[in-house]
Amino acid sequence: MPGWYFIVILSAIGGQGKSLFTELVALILRSRGCKIEVFSADVAERLADKLGSVTKIDTDLLDASDDPLALLRAFSPLSNALDQAVTSGSSIVLDTAATWDVTVLRFLRDMDVDKLVADGGGQMIVALVTTSNRDAMRALATNTSLVRTALPLARPLWVLNERVGVVFPPNFDPGIIDLEPEHFDEMRAGVTEIALPRLDDRLWQPVDRAGLNLVDFVNADPAKLAPLWLDASGRPLDRLSAAAVQRRIANWIAKMMEEASRGLRFPDAN
Repeated sequence: MPGWYFIVILSAIGGQGKSLFTELVALILRSRGCKIEVFSADVAERLADKLGSVTKIDTDLLDASDDPLALLRAFSPLSNALDQAVTSGSSIVLDTAATWDVTVLRFLRDMDVDKLVADGGGQMIVALVTTSNRDAMRALATNTSLVRTALPLARPLWVLNERVGVVFPPNFDPGIIDLEPEHFDEMRAGVTEIALPRLDDRLWQPVDRAGLNLVDFVNADPAKLAPLWLDASGRPLDRLSAAAVQRRIANWIAKMMEEASRGLRFPDAN
């Protein structure tokens, strides 16, 4: 197994569950006792609220994507972390807003980051997060090809987020994303898939909106969580009802961690 990981998380359009998956990956790595640094090329602060320690990439500099010096300045904290990871074995997760997918891939390609990671004893994984949204699936096809061309030593990974709907059913017709079947089969070849289990958004979304990280939520006093949910009469749940919802969501988080660990090929951990 690799000594460390560099995981880049992309989502060609918003609302696909990228931040949730980033938090999951960070939680999995930390639960294995790995040192981890999280970087974010996103203007939103949600991830920092959930994970606490997140290094921001200056996205203003990413607007000057045709200026290589601007990109070098923007990604200098990440470059330093990659250099240190080769000797320290600390894993890195990079969360990227859909706006910057292509810019980030171009920078990683120009810096031969996939080779740097491989030569340094690490594994580079590029996770592409999508739902059944047609535009998102079409973008997944495009980004998968970009990743394979730009970062041949990295492993592309599809994260199929069923939280928002069924994705890629067995009888999926690639024609709905304007792909020939042969092209679609070629694109899928060798790509690992993760299907995150579905949960009723009426249960999960209040937790997400509250900005609670997964660990804090699972360990919280149900009485403090009760105001997050309202019953049919618009009243907050009682403590016992909130505890039941908390257990259900905790089981869902555990299933997602198991599925993600298997798809990422992480070694087993307690």
